[in-house]
Amino acid sequence: MKIEYKVTTWERFDIEDKHREGLLEFLKENPKAAAMDIYNWYCDIGGDPYIEQTTNTDCEMTTDENGGCSTIEVYDDPNDEAIWWNGTNP
Repeated sequence: MKIEYKVTTWERFDIEDKHREGLLEFLKENPKAAAMDIYNWYCDIGGDPYIEQTTNTDCEMTTDENGGCSTIEVYDDPNDEAIWWNGTNP
């Protein structure tokens, strides 16, 4: 059997300090910006950011954090069929 589980992880990318004011203005205009919105903004102004996963930041998710959807699923190995899950169907 296979046990799959969902985690959250922090990732990061750098923006050059010379873009500080532009970034703050972008965030002021887009207070609900997602990380990829910031990434795309930076690319649009000529940045070439490298995304890296920060170490030791994995944290197992709960079903509440995942909108009631499963965060643990058990699969029957030969058939790769889900046989148990802890939230709504996978």
